Amino acid sequence: MALPQQDDYIEQIHRLEGLMAYAEAHQDWEELERLKERLRRLLERV
Repeated sequence: MALPQQDDYIEQIHRLEGLMAYAEAHQDWEELERLKERLRRLLERV
């Protein structure tokens, strides 16, 4: 995997982790589950 593409994936993962932490802090469980699914799909592509 090329470095710029790898950096893009890392950036996306960090963004999703931040959004998940925000959703958890606000007890938005539906959004948290949706974000977990997005993270799972992203990690499958890596």
